[in-house]
Amino acid sequence: MPPKPKRTGSRSANGPERKPRTAKRSTEPVPPPRPTPAQPPPASRLTTGTALVVVLVALALVLAVVGVIRIVGGNDGFSLKSGVPTEASPGQLRDYASPSRPVYWVGPPQNGRLEVTRTPKGVYVRYLPPGVKLGAPARYTTIATYPLRGAYASLRRSAGRPGFGTAHLAKRALAVWRKSPGTSVYIAYPRKAYLIEVYDPSPVKARSLAISGLVVPVP
Repeated sequence: MPPKPKRTGSRSANGPERKPRTAKRSTEPVPPPRPTPAQPPPASRLTTGTALVVVLVALALVLAVVGVIRIVGGNDGFSLKSGVPTEASPGQLRDYASPSRPVYWVGPPQNGRLEVTRTPKGVYVRYLPPGVKLGAPARYTTIATYPLRGAYASLRRSAGRPGFGTAHLAKRALAVWRKSPGTSVYIAYPRKAYLIEVYDPSPVKARSLAISGLVVPVP
């Protein structure tokens, strides 16, 4: 008898051929791919942007230095050496004075010139007649500005005392002077740490200048 055929996994002796089983699909979620890191801009762009920032910073520094020079040094470099009488034009005196360093005067001279002297005590503006040399010992009209805290309170204590004269000026300023000899009148303002002295060899002129309203800070 001929040999019997061997069974295969795909065919049955009594039935049709069976289909092979397929693997079940996975229901687990598949993680998304990682994003690719962004590429930096080209090197040329970085170089241009950095250079622009450097230029702007340098420009700002230059402007700041120029501003400091203008504030500290003035427009024309006018300065006063301590204890040295110096001739000054009204414009130079305006450049020297500032809100933080006021200098009082009675305006530009009608004739003659201004002599300005800086000392540790304050600044003296003297009005010299024509032909008088700087530092001359003769006495002339002088307006002095002294930094002094409590100047107004100090004058108030002197006002009304025997031997003192008093006058109330604009902006609540107070003027006080000794009746003898009376060649100097002192002025102070509330909440200002400065004492102003108005001197003239003539007591009448000193008092007249002090209460005239002409004694003002150099603008």
